[in-house]
Amino acid sequence: MSKIKLRIHTWPEKILRKKCRKVERIDSSISELLNEMYSFMRLSNGVGLAANQVGFDLSLIVAEWQDRVFKLVNPCIVKKQGSISSNEGCLSFPGIELEIKRSERIWVSALNEKGEPVELEIEGILAVIFQHEIDHSEGKVFIERIPFWQKLKIHPKLEELSRRTRDGLRQQK
Repeated sequence: MSKIKLRIHTWPEKILRKKCRKVERIDSSISELLNEMYSFMRLSNGVGLAANQVGFDLSLIVAEWQDRVFKLVNPCIVKKQGSISSNEGCLSFPGIELEIKRSERIWVSALNEKGEPVELEIEGILAVIFQHEIDHSEGKVFIERIPFWQKLKIHPKLEELSRRTRDGLRQQK
């Protein structure tokens, strides 16, 4: 049984806006956290998850698309190409979906869960997933990628989510 207890941190919790620390050493605790994040992401019906979404200030992401599983440490986008718009949701923003414009193809440099360097060329929806999760690791959330008029439109939903988050945090104390 796992010792790690995870929960999704929701808007506007501060950890979502914090740039995550680089992982200096990949050991069994990092491997266990990546495995737990992956299991938790699947249980939450997500396709990607960053460590800060579950309360860890570490540059870690997990993703799964079309039976391809990724567990990455210190991921970094080194090149972008093209443009794609798609509807995105986020486990940290339940009930909110937004059309976001991102790069259609990206090149990512990272370490895998064994500490080995990996270079990935990714396109389409998987590229969108990676960009979303890497944004999280950099302390950026997807509502920062929409125009002002769209932020005004979703403002009531964000206010309701903020209220639910504050109420939930109070109940945990």
